[in-house]
Amino acid sequence: MSLLARYRARLAAEIEEGGGRHDEPQIYGGDAGDPGLCGPGSMSWEIHGDLASLVVGGTAAILMEVVHPSVMAGVFTHSSYRTEPLRRARNTLGYVLRTTFGSTPGATRVIEGVKRVHAGVSGTRLDGKAYEALEPELIGWVHTCIPWAVMQAFDRTCRPLSREEKDRYLAEQAVIGRMGGAGDIPESVDALEAYVERMRPHLRMTEHTHSFMDFLSGRDIEPPVSRRERLDRWVGIRASMTLMPEWARRLTGTWQPAWMRRLWLEPSDRLKARLVRWAYPELPCKRMALERVYGTTAARDSGTLRAWQTSSAISPATTPSTTSMPAR
Repeated sequence: MSLLARYRARLAAEIEEGGGRHDEPQIYGGDAGDPGLCGPGSMSWEIHGDLASLVVGGTAAILMEVVHPSVMAGVFTHSSYRTEPLRRARNTLGYVLRTTFGSTPGATRVIEGVKRVHAGVSGTRLDGKAYEALEPELIGWVHTCIPWAVMQAFDRTCRPLSREEKDRYLAEQAVIGRMGGAGDIPESVDALEAYVERMRPHLRMTEHTHSFMDFLSGRDIEPPVSRRERLDRWVGIRASMTLMPEWARRLTGTWQPAWMRRLWLEPSDRLKARLVRWAYPELPCKRMALERVYGTTAARDSGTLRAWQTSSAISPATTPSTTSMPAR
């Protein structure tokens, strides 16, 4: 095996270590012809089939979720992000992939299972306000942050999306969000922009959010990480947050001058996306979903499988720190 091939295999192994493999037959297999909740031809299959976009947008999605104090309180009190960061990353990435590529019953079981877990999550925020994880507003915000960030990442690092394509994607994802218990949820770019403006007054950094940021950046983590790793995390967090509006970067303390975004941070994310697509050109779950919908032989004989693989070369994550997504 050549040096380049060994490097590619090592990156692929790191991707699976950080984010999981996602090839469970009980989720992605099933009755022939079942398209699942989205199906071939959907924007969700194209965008979520590009793992690089999930990786690049993942950190921004995390941070936008937890600037809602109720979400942060739940994550801080009930999540195992400090003790089991890889498991949390795999579970959250798995939620996105399973609801996109899983069979209809498989994806539905995943959604209902998450709702059962969240049913036991409640408490009191630092400001004394009570919260429950199943509040429709909180579910709506947590749900929306993921397609918001991932859509931006795909548009920047894979191919530009038209307004109509973005609207289709958000409408497809809204179906999943409502199944999860979300209340108000945007189904178009216009609705997303209006929704975010309505939510802005509820968003702020708290003591818990700063602690979460310290962990994510490697400043407060055991065992301690190297200076190189802290620099990689610093860049990764700020590069991902360039997908978000300026007010969000200033709120989270990730704002950087335009020259740094243009010359360092945005190119860093584009390079990360290319490496992920090169090292991990196919998601097992998407292949299994195509075989479920078309049948293994039919998909291979008709060229459908090959066409879908070519149209959305997939991507992997890089290291465990870059694959982390919002804890569910």
